[in-house]
Amino acid sequence: MNKLNIELENCYGIKKLQAKFDFSHERAYAIYAPNGAMKSSLAQTFGDVADALPSKDRIFPARVSIRKIIDENGVDLPKENVYVIRPYEDENISHTEKTSTLLVDSKLRKEYEELHIEIDKSKEIFLKALKEQSKSKKDLEKEISLTFTKSDDEFYLALIRVKDEMDAQKDSPFSDLLYDMIFDEKILNFLGTKDVKTAIENYIRKYNELLAASTYFKKGIFNYYNAATIAKSLADNGFFDAKHTVNLNADEKIEINSQRQLEEVIANEKERILTDKDLQKKYAEFEKL
Repeated sequence: MNKLNIELENCYGIKKLQAKFDFSHERAYAIYAPNGAMKSSLAQTFGDVADALPSKDRIFPARVSIRKIIDENGVDLPKENVYVIRPYEDENISHTEKTSTLLVDSKLRKEYEELHIEIDKSKEIFLKALKEQSKSKKDLEKEISLTFTKSDDEFYLALIRVKDEMDAQKDSPFSDLLYDMIFDEKILNFLGTKDVKTAIENYIRKYNELLAASTYFKKGIFNYYNAATIAKSLADNGFFDAKHTVNLNADEKIEINSQRQLEEVIANEKERILTDKDLQKKYAEFEKL
């Protein structure tokens, strides 16, 4: 057999598929696609050929299924020429064993299985720590996946996407917040209403105006949290004890020579913004909702 022609309709979710594979120059083909793109359905269809069973559509069994898998001479692919490597979860083995069903070198298979065992152990420790930190009752593996990908079963992809950002982050400013208190279904629905969105937008717009007019803070560059962190870091590293000073750049420069003095300036600037009457009014409108 040098060529394989495939024509499928209504086979395990595959509405229609026509493809040709030329093996006269290639010994193998790799088919790859995102989750939900019917890779498993294609494997199931070939599995039916190997088992000499008709293919069908599980969701709409009344639909007529067409399965033509023939060579260049129009001859059906013999079942003896088909072998489908089943996913290990379909085999009669334990998930925790991670026993590979791939026909590979035994040494490589053992190494592969040991790697997966270590990965699963690390994953379990990581999720346990997250649950303790967040006090969440949710399935955090799915939560993380849905936050950074389009599905709830892409946990490792989600971690890869945020790895660099997490490595660059020096601290955890929101680590004391309870996850379930924020990401509660009722709260999310509430925040999604038009009135609430408008109230939040009005508050943020006013807050940004005040921030832009601030003597020391600069939006996106230097905010209250940055300032408080710097004050603590300088003090922890003996900056002021060594008689060094900090100059704050404004209309009138201020020289700071102690942690307490720097924290007071920061707190006063923050207080000036948050006590603005217009800002408080907009917050009250949101709070009322």
